[in-house]
Amino acid sequence: MSQLTIDHEFAEKLSEKEKLPAIEWLAEQMPGGFFIYRADESQEVLYINQSTCMIFGCETIEEFRALTGNTFRGMVHPEDFDTIQNSIDEQIADHANNYMDYVVYRIIRKDGVVRWVDDYGHYTTLPGFGDVYYVFISDITDNRLVKEEQERNRLLAESLEEARRANSAKTAFLSNMSHEIRTPISSILGLNELIRRESNDPAILDYSEKIRRAGESLLGIISDILDFSKIEAGKMELSPSEYPIPDHVQDLYNLIRFRTEAKGLGLSFRIDPNIPMRLIGDDIRIKQIITNLLTNAVKYTEKGRIVFSMTLQSIEDRSTVIRFSVKDTGIGIHEDEMHRLFQAFDRLDTIRTHSIEGSGLGLAIASQMLALMDSHLEVESEYGRGSEFSFALRQGIADPTPIGEIDPLAPSAPRPVDYNDHSYLRAEGASLLVVDDTPMNLQVLTGLLKRTGISIDTAASGAECIEKFGRKHYDLVFLDYRMPGMDGIETLHRLRTRFPEKTAATPIISFTANAVSGDRERMLSQGFTDYMTKPVKIQELENIMARYLPAELQQEPDPLQQTVDETEPGITRIPAALSHIDLLDTETGIEYCGDADSYLFALELYARSVDDKAAQLEQNLADRDIDSFVINIHSLKCTSLAIGSEPLYKRAGLLEEAGGEEDYTTIHRELPPLLAMYRSIRKPLLEALETPGSKPLSRG
Repeated sequence: MSQLTIDHEFAEKLSEKEKLPAIEWLAEQMPGGFFIYRADESQEVLYINQSTCMIFGCETIEEFRALTGNTFRGMVHPEDFDTIQNSIDEQIADHANNYMDYVVYRIIRKDGVVRWVDDYGHYTTLPGFGDVYYVFISDITDNRLVKEEQERNRLLAESLEEARRANSAKTAFLSNMSHEIRTPISSILGLNELIRRESNDPAILDYSEKIRRAGESLLGIISDILDFSKIEAGKMELSPSEYPIPDHVQDLYNLIRFRTEAKGLGLSFRIDPNIPMRLIGDDIRIKQIITNLLTNAVKYTEKGRIVFSMTLQSIEDRSTVIRFSVKDTGIGIHEDEMHRLFQAFDRLDTIRTHSIEGSGLGLAIASQMLALMDSHLEVESEYGRGSEFSFALRQGIADPTPIGEIDPLAPSAPRPVDYNDHSYLRAEGASLLVVDDTPMNLQVLTGLLKRTGISIDTAASGAECIEKFGRKHYDLVFLDYRMPGMDGIETLHRLRTRFPEKTAATPIISFTANAVSGDRERMLSQGFTDYMTKPVKIQELENIMARYLPAELQQEPDPLQQTVDETEPGITRIPAALSHIDLLDTETGIEYCGDADSYLFALELYARSVDDKAAQLEQNLADRDIDSFVINIHSLKCTSLAIGSEPLYKRAGLLEEAGGEEDYTTIHRELPPLLAMYRSIRKPLLEALETPGSKPLSRG
């Protein structure tokens, strides 16, 4: 028996007229749907096979007729009929008889499910029946959904790429414009400082002070924009390290106290005495967040007081949760505006705050920085009465001793430098090779490590490193990355080629001042054992050496060396005149150099190289030798931080970044003030170092 559902009367008439003698057989063989309907206003369905019934979710022709009214109109989704009928009519009008048309439309099955079908309709005339359509119909829903999903994915990918390009362009614009604006502002502030030093006229000094405050405010806005663009670009990274809570608190107090005093506001610091003495976290970013909250509190408070609190919430063996809070008695935030609080470049209650300076980025930056630390900013505010901003932060514990009562007004005790604050590594019998093209860097590193008892060799180039490495066994190698001619990566590759077994057995640490995102991964992928930034502190240096030097070469530390003797000769020999050099922080320099003797010698090397290094940079720029310029400015950046000159370090860092981008506009603008500052430090340094009673400078 046929599996077709057929109008037998119609089939018999077809057979009688012998127009389609094989129609029943043909319909039975078809894998898809097939039906015939009149091409007149009735659109009566004359013939339908079982597959068509199944497409509509029907088992019999009776169910199909009940569902569709046995008409083609009834088969088509009501919203699609007029469109496809017009399409069919147009195709028929444009072509001769026996034309095959193609349309796609929706149907509604018996179970109410909407499906997509396509049909190929053959328009012809049958004697005895008039004009009819032979229609082949298929369910294309699944294929259509796949195509629609593919199209959606394509459009989404295009939209995401367009958004990425737009965001990248915006970030680049913000970064470039910020640097372009910061350069002349820095020059203005520098020249303004010269005016302040050389003038005694009260009116001029008053104008100068206003210039200084306006310039610093603008620089603060520019810094916010740079931070925001870094966060958006995913380039903001955390740098955890140990930090003492008493110093952390006093730094915050000193940063905000003068602002509150200038406005006549009260200031209270409430510090939980049970908080551990030393924590591990990104102290700089935490201070940035808190300073932003404190500064905002002062800005939006005209009378009353500011209260900063640190409360111990929980403590475990190796970590603790501290809640930080800043509460003010300022103008508060209207409930209707709370949802806009963390939007970038936005300012709330503009009628009352139009005169307050700022970028509108502070809270957005603080919120996103906290997100990097797995925390979030909480806000409670009552309009007209004040606000409280708080966040909880988990930090590692370096020293669990409770801090006790802290008085931020009390003068801070001299901060011990790190070389007196650890158990000295002793590794007599071990051998170390340090490779760096800057003599001062080699001297600093040798000074940092002299108490370890390690035998230290130095090399000033990649070629010298290869030569010495081939002649002698070393237990550890520190290899500078950025060197002229042959850089650290190329040197390492040549070592591995010439001495494969020896290189594989020797830890080789990449040593660089570049601490940018992805740099560590890049160095490790090139084959370095580990990665370390410079200038380094002795604790960090010894930690990495203890990790890679053979255990049998390491001895127990000498407990006598763990105590600081305040009358240590190296400390008393630091000339007092050095403390009067504005560009210099002697405490930081001693911290990096390891001890006073090494620091004094590093200062001499630095001062005596100023003229040559400055001339070298000018020649690099004149020759447009950007590679040599970047190497030399990188060296200046590193050595400046090593002697404790953060202003020179920051300016050199900006120029190194500009050199890497071949941004000659920034280089031409920024290099002259840097070199003027650099040359200005030479004379006072040498005069201070030649002060009677200071340690002799020459070394054999």
